[in-house]
Formats: sequence, C-alpha cells, structure tokens
Amino acid sequence: MSAKPVNLTVEQHLEMEVVARAQHFHPLEVIPWFRKFPYSFGRDFLYTFIWSTLLALIFFLIGTMMSGRLSMRTLEANFIVANLIGYSIHFLFLIGGKSSIERRILVRGKWAAVFYYTTVSTLGVIAGVGMASPIFGWSFSGWFSRPGWYIAIAVNSLIISMIIGVIYFWRERSLLAEMRLARESERVANMEREAMLANLRALQAQIEPHFLFNTLANVVGLIHPAPDTAKHMLEQFIAYLRTSLANSREQDTTLGQEFELMKHFLAILQIRMGDRLAWEVDLPSELAGVPLPSMMLQPLVENAIKHGLEPKVEGGTILLQARRENGLIKIAIIDTGLGFSGANSPGIGLLNVRERLDKLFSGRARLSIEENSPTGTRVLLTLPEADPKVKTPALARPAGQK
Repeated sequence: MSAKPVNLTVEQHLEMEVVARAQHFHPLEVIPWFRKFPYSFGRDFLYTFIWSTLLALIFFLIGTMMSGRLSMRTLEANFIVANLIGYSIHFLFLIGGKSSIERRILVRGKWAAVFYYTTVSTLGVIAGVGMASPIFGWSFSGWFSRPGWYIAIAVNSLIISMIIGVIYFWRERSLLAEMRLARESERVANMEREAMLANLRALQAQIEPHFLFNTLANVVGLIHPAPDTAKHMLEQFIAYLRTSLANSREQDTTLGQEFELMKHFLAILQIRMGDRLAWEVDLPSELAGVPLPSMMLQPLVENAIKHGLEPKVEGGTILLQARRENGLIKIAIIDTGLGFSGANSPGIGLLNVRERLDKLFSGRARLSIEENSPTGTRVLLTLPEADPKVKTPALARPAGQK
C-alpha cells in the first residue's frame, strides 16, 4: 500500500526547505567571508581542516593558560586529534545528509536535533581518538577501563555538539527569517503585479469602448455612401480586435505584436480622418521579437492623435519607429500636430504609462516628451534590453525636420 500524502502547512513547508538549505552550511560560514564560495565537497573538506585547526589552537591556548606550560607536543597532538575528530564528524554528517537521515530527524523539532548533534559528535570523538591512538601509542581498548575516558568523551562531545548545535540553530533561524522575508517580498510583488494588471485592464476598458463605438458608428455611416470604404474599415477593425484580444491575455507581448496592433489602429483612424492623417510604422525585423509590456504604445499613439493631430485643421503625419541603440530599445512616436502650444492636457494615458514603467523597470526605463520641429511633439520611450546582439540604424529625425 502506498503511503497517504501528508498535508503540510505553509510554515512546515518553509521549515523543511530551511532544513534542506541548512544541510550545506558549514560551521566556518559563521564568518561572512567564507560564505562567498558556493558549496562543494572540496570546499567543505578544506573548511573542515581550517575549522578543526582553529579549534585545536583554541583548546591549546586554553590548556596553556590553565597549566602555565607551553608544549609543542601538546599543540601537535591537539592538531592531529582535532582534525581526526573534525573529519570523522564531517563524514558522519555527510552520510546523514546523503541518506536523508539528517533531514528526517531535524524536521521533528529541536530535541531531535539536539539528540542528532550529540550522537554525531560523540561518535566523531570516539572515532577520532580511536584513529589517533596508534599515532601516539595510546591503548585505545584500555581507555574503556578508565573512568576518566568516559568523562573526557562526554565533555568533548558536549562541547562540540553545543558548538555545532548553536551554529546550526542560528543558521536555521537566519535562513527562516530570510525566507520569510523573501516570501513576503514575493507576496507584495504579486499583489503589485495583480494591481498593475487590474490597472491595465482598466486602461483597456477606457480605450476600447469609445474606440469601439466610434468605429462602429463610422462603419454604419459609410455603409450607404461608401460601402467599399465601410467594408475596408470593418476588415481593419476585425484585425485590430483579433490582435488586441490576443495581446490582452498576456501582461507582456512583443514589439512586433504591438506594432501590428498600431497598424490596424492607425488604418482605422486614417479612414475616419481621411487625408488629414498620414502615418508610417518603422520596425526592423530583428526587433519584432523583443518583449514589450502590453498596451504600452496605444495610449501614446492615441494621445498624439487626440491632442496633436485631430484638433489641427489640416491634420498631419505620425511616425511610429523603434531602434536598438547601446543596449537600449528606443521607441519614438513623432507627430506634426499642434505641439505643446496648442495641445490640451495629455490626460491619464501618459501618467498610466509612466507609472507602469516605474513599476516594471524600477527606474531603468524613461518616457520623455519634447517639441518636434517645426511643429508637433516627439515622445520617446526608452527601455532596457538584456542582450543587445543586433545593431540597427539610429532613430530618424523628428517628422518635419530636414
């Protein structure tokens, strides 16, 4: 029969993960400098030598101060015995970790951990002293008949297990605090992400209804006087909706998808505005797959049309262009509309884009707005890119410049 799955609380899962990570923690890592090097068998083998040698020196200095005598033979004995005990304990912990015995014991609580550390320390002390006996001519078997042997084993085991226990308990508490903080940070980040998605959906809800109704009203108005134009507008609108719905399901899209959406968007507006609107979209093919947050471009393009080109009697031109420069993705929306002097307030669209940029890129992205010469506005969206491999031509001069 298979064992029933155990339902663990989030805290129990966290403690088990802490135990798993603490298994690769060496006592020498209480010194921050030694934490710089990743875990490996060779690293821990060297750390055990350093750790055992330090303990040998500490015990030697304590013994020297208590006896008032400096004996190099005692130092030599301390060094050899400490390293033999250290490596015995090291390999016992290694066996316990590899066989998952250690994890099974440690998850049972503090007293189980105390028993485990004491047992390993005691066995390590016995094994270390046993291996040292032939080196120094000690009678290992004769030690069992001496009461002092048991006291020495007990004292050494107690000291070593206390040192190991304190260090490991400290490490587990530190790891637990770190992981709780990491999980809390992740929870906050998820909440911010959900809030951002909600804002994105709200932005889509603001943009699409009035665009939907205006477009359908235009189609209805064109059916009788210009059926071919109405058909073309409806085809562009269907293509726009298909691309928009696909993009809205994801928080991130690509430059290619967003530029394709803007082509349909501008084609619809051109039918509505007639000769008053000319547009151009310029996206190098090598940038089509570059990731881009969804709904980042439409508020900027719509803002340029609404505040720059529509209020202008003769209309104008809008250029949407992307380039890669010095590891950055630069997207320019350039229009020959009214510019700052004649435009109304840019509204919530640009504010929403700026807020999303701050949250998504932590200050590494920029949105700048400047005057275009001789007329209009130039909006530049600058985004970081991790792996700039392909160089593309520089951004064009603002529309209207020679």
